Order: sequence, then structure tokens, then C-alpha cells
Amino acid sequence: MRALIILIDGGDPAYFEASSTPNLDSIASEGARFTVSCQMPSVTNVNNVSMICGAPPAAHGITANYFLNAETGEEVYMESGDFVLAPTLMETGHKAGRKTAVLASKQKLCDMIGKGAETVVTAEDPPEWLTRIAGAKEDIYSGAVNLWLLRAARAVLEEQKPDLLYVTTTDYLQHKYGPESEEAQAHHAALDAEIGRLLNCWMSTHGDGAVFVTADHGMLDKTRALDPGVILRGQGVGAEAVPIIKDRYVVHHGNQGGAAYVHLQNEETLAEAVAILKTHPGIEDALTRQEAAARFQLMPERVGDIMVLADSETVFGVMEEAEREVRLRSHGSVHESKVPLWALNAPEFTPGDAPRHFECVRYVMERL
Repeated sequence: MRALIILIDGGDPAYFEASSTPNLDSIASEGARFTVSCQMPSVTNVNNVSMICGAPPAAHGITANYFLNAETGEEVYMESGDFVLAPTLMETGHKAGRKTAVLASKQKLCDMIGKGAETVVTAEDPPEWLTRIAGAKEDIYSGAVNLWLLRAARAVLEEQKPDLLYVTTTDYLQHKYGPESEEAQAHHAALDAEIGRLLNCWMSTHGDGAVFVTADHGMLDKTRALDPGVILRGQGVGAEAVPIIKDRYVVHHGNQGGAAYVHLQNEETLAEAVAILKTHPGIEDALTRQEAAARFQLMPERVGDIMVLADSETVFGVMEEAEREVRLRSHGSVHESKVPLWALNAPEFTPGDAPRHFECVRYVMERL
């Protein structure tokens, strides 16, 4: 089976409802459009790896953008393919004799989602031959970088004709602008136009090859920031909180997102810590490691003692104070977990009873 998979970072359904997207509308009319769930926590690394593996973190092991090694106290960015414990689409495709290619806006993703791919391209460090065709390198903190990436994907398709092509954008613009803004509507209309050109190229190259377009998470306005570690320490419970969203691209979200892992100094304070967090305004739930792993299919060895979930208006960060007002758009909570999924030339594909976006990749992997 051949497949083109496009993941739109931060592609909340509201953006597509507010924007002109005739090419995506055409995919929906000729194929199908579903509303599905992304993987929790609703952050980029977790969801791109879930997509590329067609599986949840319980299988592949990526539970955050970043984590705190409780044994060493070391802060570790999850950016290496060595962290990925399940076979990727590209590894499976290579074994099946398929040509493979991965294109990502962000460098941080390439070692993970590009694991096993013959061609791996990042918009942050593009090869010269692609800049001659797709245009000069664009700033990672822009919407233009996504349009460049889709043009580059078309050039790779024309040049190398991969059987499996995975393209994932960046969400700087969605962090900056809401669906009602002219900037967001213009950007999503431009994305749709480039997707249409890539789709036409795909069809001319591979005929009836499957096409899936989805998003890794949604995006909402936030007005309050909390530091669960400061909250607990203020109540005499030794703890450190790690925002799951934390990565190197701080301009996007300031390392503030809707879920966090809490590491306790003393495991005997677990029940007390959970009780304190559950009653604090802005915290929707506080789950023990075992509860979080069971609810969200996470690998328990790679989460904190507690997973805290924010309400729709709250984010978690690392701060000196317990709480402060903010004005930003971000994600990470269950409130950003609904995403669109378009499918074309996949007549047997139907998401399950609790549909998730990575089921489309599982569908492809089972047919290689």
C-alpha cells in the first residue's frame, strides 16, 4: 500500500470551519471526514510519534516533549529516535520494500519520526537542492515555513517518488492567532491550496494511493498559569512539576501547557499531594502514575508520580509564584484533544468506537 500522510500541527477543527478549504472539502466529499481524538497529552512529540508508529505511548514510550529523570535529576528533551520503542511506519515500510520519506518543519522531530526513512528533510536545515525548487529557507517562527514544507514535499515526491510520504508542519501561527483572525484564515486557505497541489502530484504519481490529513492537537486561549510544584511546596509537600509541553521552541507557548507531570520528594505524600491538587482552581484532575497510564495508554516508567490536567483556560508552567494571569494560546489538555481527520482512497478505513488519529497509520501499516 502507498500512502501520503499530512499532519497539521495545531490544526484545531475551528480553523478549518472558519477558513476557505476547497481541497480538504473535496477530500471529504470524495472520501471521508471524521472528528477523532489525538493522543494525550495533546502535545507535538507525543502525537507525531503516535502517528508514525500507529500506536499509543504505552507501546512507543514518548510521553512528553521533555521529562525529568527522577533518578538523576537530569532534564531530558525527548528528541532522539533511541526513545522510540515501537516500529515506525518508515521502518515497517522499508522492510516491505517501500520507498519512504519524512518532512518536518521542526528539527526536534526528525530523529524520532524519521527513524527508518530513506529521506528525512527538515525546514530548519533544508538541503540546497530543495531550496532551489521550493524556495529559500523560511523562519521557523512563521506561517510561511509550512507552505515551504508542502512545496518541498511535492518536490521530493516528483524527484524520488516515495511510496510512503509523511509531512508534519509547525503551529507557530496557531499559537499566535485564533480561528476568527484574518491571519489564521489566510494561512489555512494557503495551506489548503498547497495541500491541493501536493495531492494532485500524489495522484499523478501513485494513482489511487491512500491520503490522510489530520492534526496533532487543537489550540485554545488561556488566561491563567499555575505551577503545581509551587502549590504543593506551599502546603509543605516537596515536589517539582514538569510541563509536558516544554521544548526548545519557547516563542510558541512559553513552555506553558495544559498538562504536567509532578515528581514528589517523598512517595508517602502521594495521597496528600493528589488531594491538594484536585481542589485547586484551574486543575481539572490529578491522576496517580498508574491512573494516568491506564486512562491515556501511557508508559508508566516515563511519567511523573502525578499527572495534572488543566481546565480549558489554564496552563502549567515553571514559575516563582503559584499562579499568575496570562494571555496566550496553547494546548496539552484534554480540551485540545479533538482533531479532524480526512481520508481518501481508503475505502475500508473506519475509525474505532473511541476513534484516534493514529488509527489511519495503523491501517496503512497493516496493509504494507
